[in-house]
Amino acid sequence: MFENKLDYWMEKRGMKNKHIAKLCGVSETTFSKWRKNKTQPELEPAAIIAKALSISVDQLIYGEEEEEN
Repeated sequence: MFENKLDYWMEKRGMKNKHIAKLCGVSETTFSKWRKNKTQPELEPAAIIAKALSISVDQLIYGEEEEEN
């Protein structure tokens, strides 16, 4: 589920709700709803979240593993 992937990547990257919510231009409440799977972000905020976490949107949504460099 999206929220599990979001939690995983946020923890792995050491990112906080407040920081990503600000990047997305949404309140912490809205971001919290995304993390609790009460609602899901549109594509644009999902792309911003993925960029902030240095991952692809596919990794964020589908849970693909990090690619080896």
